[in-house]
Amino acid sequence: MYRFINLLLLARISIPFLKIYFAYYQLKKGKGYLHDFWKDVQLQIPSLTQLDRPLQKRIFHYLFANSLTTQWFANLLKHNPSRKEKETGYFIAMATPVADYLVDHEKLTAQDIYRIIDKKSSHPWQQLSRKLLENSIKNHPSRDVAQQLIYKTLQAQEESLKQRENSLHPEKLKEITWAKGGYALLLYRSALNHPISDTEWNAIYQLGGLMQLHNDIFDLYRDLQEGIATMPSETKSINELIHLYQLEIDKTFHLFEQLSFNRYRKQKFYLLLQLAVQTGHICLQQYRDLEIKYRVFTPVEYSRKELVCDMEDLVKIGKTIFATINKKYF
Repeated sequence: MYRFINLLLLARISIPFLKIYFAYYQLKKGKGYLHDFWKDVQLQIPSLTQLDRPLQKRIFHYLFANSLTTQWFANLLKHNPSRKEKETGYFIAMATPVADYLVDHEKLTAQDIYRIIDKKSSHPWQQLSRKLLENSIKNHPSRDVAQQLIYKTLQAQEESLKQRENSLHPEKLKEITWAKGGYALLLYRSALNHPISDTEWNAIYQLGGLMQLHNDIFDLYRDLQEGIATMPSETKSINELIHLYQLEIDKTFHLFEQLSFNRYRKQKFYLLLQLAVQTGHICLQQYRDLEIKYRVFTPVEYSRKELVCDMEDLVKIGKTIFATINKKYF
């Protein structure tokens, strides 16, 4: 019976997410409400039109990711985000890849970026950075929280440059992973007009770290090509990574169980969480098969085809959905 209930709930909550997916594909084709927002912002900040196409595509991806995250938390909070809340999230999402570029490619520190924004600067992105920051905090429910989290997110991205070194201790690598994902997710959540309690703060930080690990699992081939050390690239055993991944999933569920939201809203949130993390398990199983095949896991020696996990495969989609509805959440 619980499987049937899970299936009905999952079908019900999937509708707004499918609309977001559709809006994202429309955005890439120059249509839809996200594209309308993008065109309006270009009128406000003309320098956006000068960004190269790959960076614009990353901005589109972050608009998509922010929309998913906002809807995810809206389910948990039973909250219908206002236009101002959504747009605050959109501006934060747009600023993220711009800031990442400044840190990753120009090697600017968090303080450097704030100096560019706060003072007269000859940097070509000075006005762009200032306008994105201003719009990110203009209608934010708590400007102090926004400023704190923006700075923390920049610091985490700056610290992640150490991932290009070959001598990172596993604990340090995990610390960087969790800071990158944790503060970014908190920043997205903070755009909603609901104060974040200490217990929710800890749960969201943990979830953000888990989602960053999830992304690193899927991005293994790309990160290896770019010389970026991640927890998946540095693992000596896929079974150990699977075990760690499951421990962090269990910890995430446990922290959200402590929150004072009602059971129905939690169950919807858990279904979405399980749907996300299950795709990571499927990808890890692909890596485990490689380890069995070669008797050792040395991803740097594997081809793109062997490492890239195609989640558009119908069999994998079916396995993901079945694993999600097959779990008892209470």
